[in-house]
Amino acid sequence: MKTTFEEINQQIDSTDLTQFQEGGVHHFTAEAAAANPGNVLQKVCGIYNVIKPILKGISDFPLIPGKWRAAITAFMGLMNKLCP
Repeated sequence: MKTTFEEINQQIDSTDLTQFQEGGVHHFTAEAAAANPGNVLQKVCGIYNVIKPILKGISDFPLIPGKWRAAITAFMGLMNKLCP
């Protein structure tokens, strides 16, 4: 099922992206990742779930080269397993 531009835009507009930037509750450093990888995975999944519709939209766009779409699809497959 293809996601529309409007659906993607609505999700991005409704997300407080500052949560993922430095100082935000979902921001992390390399040191934090080494110290508590499980916590960082939750934060990575948080931003992945925000941008997943963008990635899906790009992977569905016919003018994107096939290998690029395949790479995005492979990445999404991995992330979907890590971030159910």
